Amino acid sequence: MLEDLNIVNGELTPEFDIYNNIYSVSIAGYVDKLVIDYKVTDGYVVNIIDNHDLVPGENEVYIQVIKDDEINTYTLLVNKESSEEVINYDYLLEPLEVGEELPEYVAPLIGGICFFIILCTFLLLFKRKKKYKKPN
Repeated sequence: MLEDLNIVNGELTPEFDIYNNIYSVSIAGYVDKLVIDYKVTDGYVVNIIDNHDLVPGENEVYIQVIKDDEINTYTLLVNKESSEEVINYDYLLEPLEVGEELPEYVAPLIGGICFFIILCTFLLLFKRKKKYKKPN
């Protein structure tokens, strides 16, 4: 006899009751197989059927509890959420198209102007002032 039933990677409803044989289970879209934790009375054997490759939507997983000629079957109605794409391609920007290319002299010109500005700043900051002697 099945004494306790828990779905580790899903939500079992209603809570386990030894007199109820049908349950609903909700699982996330990335789950492919239920992780089932159960406890049975000594001497009983458990056989789990159709607990692999779960698809989005409705699935059925069966738990058979067997002892001698006695078989008790529990049905789990598994609802797997559909997994959505992580990237929504509708919101991606189109590649920027450049209308015309810059002339070859632009990059060296910008570099020369930057060098000149740095040189002037350096000279202004570190220029030595002449010391004048006062006439007597």
